[in-house]
Amino acid sequence: MPAPRKQSPSSPATDRPPAARAMTRTEALRWWRAGYQAGHQAAEHEQHAAARRDLAAASRQAKINALLLETIDALASLFTSHDGNID
Repeated sequence: MPAPRKQSPSSPATDRPPAARAMTRTEALRWWRAGYQAGHQAAEHEQHAAARRDLAAASRQAKINALLLETIDALASLFTSHDGNID
């Protein structure tokens, strides 16, 4: 079995990320505010989408109700004579 190879100095395993610097209070506030605004916009978008879905559902329900009333009226006319007496 061959001996384990020594990694070259340029291999990724020996690369180290640069030291992270501390975020200032102003930078942290800027990031927090951007995140807050993005979340607020997403919530507003979802509210508008929900309102559109509700409106579409109400419109469909109104059409169904109108069709049901027409059907009931058509069925009632089958059982009612033209003079208003039931056959």
